[in-house]
Amino acid sequence: MAKFFRDSAFNQQSFGAAGFKVVGTSAVATGDFVAITVITAVTVGASGIVTTTGDNLSSSTGLPKGITIYGDFTSIDLSGGKVIAYHRALG
Repeated sequence: MAKFFRDSAFNQQSFGAAGFKVVGTSAVATGDFVAITVITAVTVGASGIVTTTGDNLSSSTGLPKGITIYGDFTSIDLSGGKVIAYHRALG
């Protein structure tokens, strides 16, 4: 499902103004995230990284430090590493 935002919400989201969450291996993170930046090399956990569009990253997928991926993420499960998950701006 497409989500439409006011220009101001899009700009806030683009610069991380809606906040972020640091995600590690302790628990599956759920929420509405628009970008994920890898801060230490990551291995995706059993539940994967889930999007609303079905373009999921499956378990055991590796992501290198420094990469940022964009999408409409709802769940992040890591078996190794840490990421910064940026919250979607409501608008």
